[in-house]
Amino acid sequence: MASEGRAPVSIDPDVEFLAEQIEALRALGQKDSVDDDELYDLSVRWGAALAGRLPRLVHYSSLGLLDDADQHRFQSLCEDLRGVAGLAEKLGLPRPALPGDQIARAKGRRLRMRSRSPKPSSPG
Repeated sequence: MASEGRAPVSIDPDVEFLAEQIEALRALGQKDSVDDDELYDLSVRWGAALAGRLPRLVHYSSLGLLDDADQHRFQSLCEDLRGVAGLAEKLGLPRPALPGDQIARAKGRRLRMRSRSPKPSSPG
């Protein structure tokens, strides 16, 4: 149920994009051989889905901004993502961090990402 006093949010584009990526992942998983270009294209879209679209939906849900129908759609989407998580890993793609999953709890405890750049050298 959406929180009272807050503007309703539209999750249609996010749900549609995530559903498309789930279907693309399933289709790729059905192939006998996958070429590097196909896998690369999917990995870019999958990364965008998991790094941008999914966290936004998790955020909206956690704040109670989804109405009952959208909350149901979100839960259904999470089940679909859980269903393809193993396939994603098999193809070398990241596993979705979903509410209530072990990976989501581990990611929630991470306070910051480590810098990949070397420490600046001190003068002198």
